[in-house]
Amino acid sequence: MTKEVNPTDPATIPKFVDELPKPVTVKPKYYKGQQRKDYYELKMMQAEHCFHKDFPKSIIWGYNGLYPGPTIEAKKDKSIYVRYKNQLPSKHFLPVDFTLHAANDSQEVRTVTHLHGANVDWESDGHPEAWYTRDYAQTGPKFNNEIHEYTNHQPGTTLWYHDHAMALTRLNVYAGLAGFYLLRDSLEERSNLPYGDYEYPILIQDKSFNEDGSLFYPDEPPFPVPVHPSITPGFVGNTIVVNGKVWPYLNVEPRKYRFRFLNGSNRRGYVISLSNDEPMIQIGTDGGFLTAPQEIQSVELLPAERTDVIVDFSSWEGQEITLINSDEDIIDEHTRVIMQFNVCLPLKCEDTSEIPERLAVSMDLHSHDAHIERHLPLTATTDDFGRPMLLLNNRMYHDPATEKPALDSIEIWNFMNATQFDHPIHLHLIQFKILERRPFDMELYQNEGRLEFTGPPEKPHNYEQGWKDTVKAEAGKVTKIIMHWKDHVGHYMWHCHFLEHEDHDMMRPILVMKDVHPVQEPHAEIQHQEIEHSPEQHHEDPTIVTGNNEHTVPLLNNTQYITTTEEKIEYSYASPLQTAKLEEEIDYIPQTIPLLTSTQNITHSTETTYLEDEIDYNPQTIPLLTSTQNITRSPDTAYLEDNVEYNQLSAPLLNTTQPITFSNVERLEHKVTDIESIPQPIFPSTEFQPPRQRIATRRRRRWY
Repeated sequence: MTKEVNPTDPATIPKFVDELPKPVTVKPKYYKGQQRKDYYELKMMQAEHCFHKDFPKSIIWGYNGLYPGPTIEAKKDKSIYVRYKNQLPSKHFLPVDFTLHAANDSQEVRTVTHLHGANVDWESDGHPEAWYTRDYAQTGPKFNNEIHEYTNHQPGTTLWYHDHAMALTRLNVYAGLAGFYLLRDSLEERSNLPYGDYEYPILIQDKSFNEDGSLFYPDEPPFPVPVHPSITPGFVGNTIVVNGKVWPYLNVEPRKYRFRFLNGSNRRGYVISLSNDEPMIQIGTDGGFLTAPQEIQSVELLPAERTDVIVDFSSWEGQEITLINSDEDIIDEHTRVIMQFNVCLPLKCEDTSEIPERLAVSMDLHSHDAHIERHLPLTATTDDFGRPMLLLNNRMYHDPATEKPALDSIEIWNFMNATQFDHPIHLHLIQFKILERRPFDMELYQNEGRLEFTGPPEKPHNYEQGWKDTVKAEAGKVTKIIMHWKDHVGHYMWHCHFLEHEDHDMMRPILVMKDVHPVQEPHAEIQHQEIEHSPEQHHEDPTIVTGNNEHTVPLLNNTQYITTTEEKIEYSYASPLQTAKLEEEIDYIPQTIPLLTSTQNITHSTETTYLEDEIDYNPQTIPLLTSTQNITRSPDTAYLEDNVEYNQLSAPLLNTTQPITFSNVERLEHKVTDIESIPQPIFPSTEFQPPRQRIATRRRRRWY
C-alpha cells in the first residue's frame, strides 16, 4: 500500500486501477447411482481478499473462500443438489448484537444459505431458523436437511444465493457470503444473446475500510443506546465494490455485452445509468425475461433487486464510459461512481449476437382472479432498548403467522408504507407483478388509522414491468402486487431487504397451506364507504381499507357501534333438522373479516347470551355484514352462538372515540372489559404509544 492511500478516506483511493473480475463458475460433483445427479459442495470459509491493488489483504468470509462466491449455472427443470458446509471460526470478526432474536441464546457464528428468487421446497429455501454451526454441531429449530434440492422449475433468470441466518444476515452477507446462481432455459438458447466472454454478472455492494484495509462495520448506531455492540438501523459504506474490487474497470470490445446487475448492498440503493447518456436495452428483471426488450435510460435497484441489460459498445470505440449511480438518497461524489468501461479492445470476431424483437410469452395475472386481497402496513416503533424498530403488519418476527395463502391461490398484497423511508420488500418462493402505487395521507393514517388517498394510482416504472421478487414499497404510498402461490407448501418468509431492518424484526413468516379454501366471495369485497378521498380526487377504481388482513378486524369509524339489545332479534323457531339445513345454506366467507358500516348493528337477546360466552370467533368464518342485513337465530342454534371467546388476533382495532355498548349481556362483560386489551395499531404518535417509543424527528433521517 502506498503512503498516499488511506482506505478509510475514499478521496485518497485511486479509481479504475483494478480490472473487474468475473466470478468463477463452480463445477458439480456427482452422486453414485443409476441416475447421475448434479451435486455441488460449497464451503463457507474464512479467507483473505484484496479489495484494491493499494490495499493490504482483508479477512472475508466466502463460499469456497471466494468473494463473490463461485457462480452456479443450472438448467430449467433439471434438479441440482447443493451442500453448503460451515467451516467458519467460532467467533465473528464483525460486531454481533446479542440482544436480537436467536442471537442471545445461540452460538455466535451461524449460517444458512437462501437461494434468493427460487421456486423451491421450504426445507431447501434457507429459512432463517434453519441455521447451523460448524459441522452441524448445533442447528436451529427449522433445520431439516444438510443438502438443498433445487428443482429449477421456473423460467431462466438471474438468482443469487446468500446467507440468511437469523439475526446475522447483515454481518454474514457484508463479510462476503454471497454469489450468483444463473438459471438458463431454452428461450435463452434460441434468443442468441451475448454469452461467454461477453456476459458478466455484476455484484454491486458498498463497503468501508479501516486504515489497515480490513472491513469496517459499526458496532453501535449514531445515537446513544444502552447496548454494546448494538445493531445500527442502516449501514452504508463510503466506497463502491463491484465483484469484490473497489471502483474497477472493464476493457471491452466494440460490440454487444450482456450485464446481469445485482444490488447486494445492506442498505444502499442505486440508480444506474451510463455517463454518455446512451440507453441500455433491458431484457429481464428479478424473475426472468421481459416479453420484449425495451430501451431504458436508467434503472433503480434497491438491495436484492436485479436487472438484465444489453449494452452495445459498437459505436463507442475508443471511449471511456462510467457506470453512474444517480440515487439521491445517500450519495456523495465518490459513491456516485460505480465502475468504468474502456472500449479499447480490438474486435476478435464478428458480433453475431442479437437483440430479439420478442422474448417471453406473457403470463400475466389478473386482479379479478385474486382470491384474497391483504392490506399490510409498514410501521415504526422502538424496542426495549429505545432503538428504532420497523415492523411488518404491526407485528414482530416471533408473533404467529398471519399471512397464510392457500396452495394454487392468487392473492393481492397491499404494502401501506407509513414510515418515512422506502423499503425493498422481498417475498420468498414466488415471483409477482407490480400493479400500482398510490399516495395516501400518512398523517391521517398514523393519527386516526384511516386511509385516504391523495392521488391517482401510479403505474410501475418502466424497468419494473417484468416478474419481481423484491419491490420498492415507497414511503407514503400503497404498493399493490399480485402473485400466484403454487408448487410448494410450508414455511416461508417475507421481509424488508435492508439487512439491518430484516435482522431487527422487519421480517414475518408465511405459511403456505394445502387443502384450505382460498376463495374470497364477491360480496366480501371492501365497501367503498370505508375509504375517504381528498376532495379533489374522484376515482372509480377499487379502494383499499386500513392496514389489516383476514386476521385483524378493520378499524371502525367513529359512527359505528356494536350494540346488544333484545328488541332487534328475529327468532326462528325451527327444528334441529331445519336449523341444520339453514346453516348449510349460509355462505360463510373464508379468510375475510366483516366490514361494519355506520348503519350496521350486531344484536343479541338475553336468550343467546349463554352461548356467546363459549364460541371461538374464527376470523376465517365470519360473514360480511351489509347495512341491510339482519342476523336471525333460532333457540336451537343459540348454544353455538353464545360461547364467544375473543381471540386477540381477531379483536377489532378501535379508535379512542368508538364506544362498545352492551345491554342484557352480563356474561359477555368479562370477555371485553378493557379497551387496552384489544391490540392497537402501532403508530409513532404518543396517542398510541408510550412516550419512550416516540421517535425524535430530528434523528429519523440518520436512522434508516
